[in-house]
Amino acid sequence: MKPYLNLSILAHAVCFFTSCATGPDYIPPKVSAPERFASHDVFEKLNTRSTLDRLSQEKNSPTNWWKGFSDPILDELVEKALYQNFSIAIAEARLNDAEAQLRRVASWDEIRTGASFDAGIDQRVQFGTDDDSSTDRSVSGAFSLAWPLDVFGKNKREVEAAAAELESASAALRSAILRVSSNVATEYLRLRGNQRQLSLLNGSVALQEKTLAIVKSRFDAGLAPELDLRRAEAAVENLRAEIPSLQESLINSKNKIAILTGRFPGVYDDLLEQEQGIPSYNSPIEDVLPIEVLSMRPDVQQAEAEFKSAIAEIGVAMTEWRPSFQIGNQLSLSGVGGSGEPTVGVFFAGLNALIQQVVSDGGERQAILDSAKARAEEALANYHGSLLDAVQEVEASLAALQSAIDGQIPLSKSVEASTRSAFQAEVLYRQGLASFLDVVDAQRVLANAQQRLASTRTAYAVEVANLFRVLGTQVDVPEEKTNRTNSLKELYKSSIP
Repeated sequence: MKPYLNLSILAHAVCFFTSCATGPDYIPPKVSAPERFASHDVFEKLNTRSTLDRLSQEKNSPTNWWKGFSDPILDELVEKALYQNFSIAIAEARLNDAEAQLRRVASWDEIRTGASFDAGIDQRVQFGTDDDSSTDRSVSGAFSLAWPLDVFGKNKREVEAAAAELESASAALRSAILRVSSNVATEYLRLRGNQRQLSLLNGSVALQEKTLAIVKSRFDAGLAPELDLRRAEAAVENLRAEIPSLQESLINSKNKIAILTGRFPGVYDDLLEQEQGIPSYNSPIEDVLPIEVLSMRPDVQQAEAEFKSAIAEIGVAMTEWRPSFQIGNQLSLSGVGGSGEPTVGVFFAGLNALIQQVVSDGGERQAILDSAKARAEEALANYHGSLLDAVQEVEASLAALQSAIDGQIPLSKSVEASTRSAFQAEVLYRQGLASFLDVVDAQRVLANAQQRLASTRTAYAVEVANLFRVLGTQVDVPEEKTNRTNSLKELYKSSIP
């Protein structure tokens, strides 16, 4: 029987036994999630606010959620971040690496072939004879074939582990994209909110300066005591003292946005210098259940993939107690001839089987298996912990939104009443019917109410952006722009071949 026929018969016989694999098969962990969020009613409040009435007929929120703020500058900044942020580039490079590792591991079970060729000339010289030299020529070639037999499924488990790592890397990339888009929106909304607060603060300073001018004129005319003048000066300076902290926050937000988009601080100073209002979210927010959030969250998906990989690694460790098999076949042809002699050709064919089995290892295999089981226990605990963290983050976000929604109504009424009070106090003071303390107190209450309202509106907008992150909302990135490693190659051509 021919060697290749022997190999074929043996190969088909082994295929019957390679359908099973050593070790446990992965079973998805059971997920027990509450039927509703404790603050689930907030979803209804979000979609019944006055700004959303005209869109109440729409079913789903936009996939690229930040577009619901209807702010072209925000859209531009988020898009730049998605294709220039280095943490996203790192996550994508790790995804490419995981994909390559999967191909590498899968190749271990494939037939491997090799070929060699050798040619030589041997010149021998003999002294003291008539024939003082001779030449030998040789040529040889060989072809080898080796097929590792995955009888006990070691390679199958290794492929499962590598595939799970690829799932984990893919989820990590999704998580990075969602986190970066949320961070850019959060910093942008804070910047707009701080700009609004700074504008209100400057307005309050101007109002206090106007009051100071009135008091000074009355003091110069002998109609007001010096105490009123000093109080007016103190009120102005106290308000001015709050300006530097807001300006610092504005600078920090601009710098963070620049870093998130892969640029150096200062690049967006002109773009973000002009004040704009605090953007309001004008699209509906889909009502989701806890179990839906847990299925969407990329960090939960990543934790499950890590657990899946750990289970496969247990199987890999268990196969170390099983022997390994490999079938080999070799064909070689050689020719040797000397001076004046015919060349002699030799053909050789061989078939071999290699069986390896570790008999004693001093407990190394057991330690490897125990380590694999411990890592699986850790991965399972991490998975269940990520479920609780996900639900807790959504609850916290909904609670913050509830607070921001409920706080805006009384604060709006407070601003309206304080505006009227400050105006009346100033009129009465000019008529000598109210003390200067009444004026200062009315203006202080007004400034405080305006600042709190602006802060609450900013907190609401920021928390909307955070809500989409904790819900695990999918972000669509055009396929032609997903390979960010190309951008890195453009930056570091000399470092990446």
